[in-house]
Amino acid sequence: MDVRLLLLVSFLSFGAANEVFGSAAAGAQLCKKYPTSTYCDSEVNSCKTCHSTSPALNLYGEDIRVHLGGPVDTASEAAMVSIEAADSDGDGVTNLDELLKKGAPGNAAIKPSAAVDLVYDPFLALKRLKAIYCGQSLTYDLAQKLAATADPKALLHAELTACLASAYWKDEALARLADKKIQPLAAVGYNGNVVIADFRWDYRLFTYIMSNDRDARDLLAAQYHVDESGKRVEGRQGRGQLPQIFGSRIVIAGGQPLVPERRAGMITTQWFLSFYTMFAPLPRNTASQAYREYLGMDIAKGEGLQPIPNEPRDVDARNVKQPACAVCHSTLDPLSYAFSTYSGIETSVLNILENNSGTYNAGREPWEAQGYLMSKPVKSLLEWADQARNSDPFKQNIARMMFRQAMSRDALPHEQEEFDAMWKSMPADMYSINKLVHRLIDTKAFGGRRP
Repeated sequence: MDVRLLLLVSFLSFGAANEVFGSAAAGAQLCKKYPTSTYCDSEVNSCKTCHSTSPALNLYGEDIRVHLGGPVDTASEAAMVSIEAADSDGDGVTNLDELLKKGAPGNAAIKPSAAVDLVYDPFLALKRLKAIYCGQSLTYDLAQKLAATADPKALLHAELTACLASAYWKDEALARLADKKIQPLAAVGYNGNVVIADFRWDYRLFTYIMSNDRDARDLLAAQYHVDESGKRVEGRQGRGQLPQIFGSRIVIAGGQPLVPERRAGMITTQWFLSFYTMFAPLPRNTASQAYREYLGMDIAKGEGLQPIPNEPRDVDARNVKQPACAVCHSTLDPLSYAFSTYSGIETSVLNILENNSGTYNAGREPWEAQGYLMSKPVKSLLEWADQARNSDPFKQNIARMMFRQAMSRDALPHEQEEFDAMWKSMPADMYSINKLVHRLIDTKAFGGRRP
């Protein structure tokens, strides 16, 4: 292998084993006992009841730990009951009242929110709307027009429609939303020194799907691509650059060589598979990135842990059965099996010439049909993606992404009802991001202020 590829492996490969102090079972126990608790709207959020940032415990989590009379999986409920009358975060509200009335027992800044009273301010909403979705400041003339109109909401939605059709929204704002999902690296992408794939295809596909009322589930379903003109194209796509194995620059791959019937949108582009799988027989990084960015669950933070019986089996002999590793790998490894028949970076001359990086190879590894996602078996990556894109976590994650873009934070307890209505509306809205944003600007979270 070329020394530059070895350096590339050293630079990009990483691994860490975080000790996890809680468990999926403990979070499930809390939400079963206090189902209306602030952070029980999703499995990801339930961790925030006891953790500030996993694995660090907040004040309530510390009280739980002190009162545990055994293993966290089995003793956490008794510990919760024993401190119901306490005030872990010292904000003057008991833990029980916080859990039952949309407070946060480990965060003094979040108290029960029944008294929060906001009024919708169209001027505030329009000012925010123009900045976020048009990249513009609110003009005096438009402010005057808003003041004079008999239907402020109609004006807001008309302005939003124009913004969502603008070049700023499609070429800049949506691309910034895609950054974390794609993680472009110039040195090994298009025009880099070692080109493993062309991430421009990923940006074009993402922004295409997220605009013009298209179905956001295509993020995990698209069997098409988008060319440089913004046009949808079918079939395999040529690499664009000839392979180059020797000399000052190495070009391993490019284009989109994966056959359409094996594609699942953003998680099967050549860049995604090459960059995250690289040379791994079991693509754990690939699966964890897909899980994190499209379902909102970060295994490195102890989120979304749903252990599968008799896992991890340590199929690639990475010593993941040891207790410190097994707690995460009992979810992560089954999550990764469906990705194992998709190649990462190919290094043989023949495979480079044939542009086989990021393609499907049924014989690559034997684990494809042994996968699980959210505790349900999946026989292929196509089943993995189908289950993912039709799940509540997918809808919640998409809505959370749009909420964070607008507000630079997650929904607060008194905003949770509006947020839930947003993501639950997605099927009726045919998973349109435009319609989701139109719903968002109507919320008091977006345009509310104290009277």
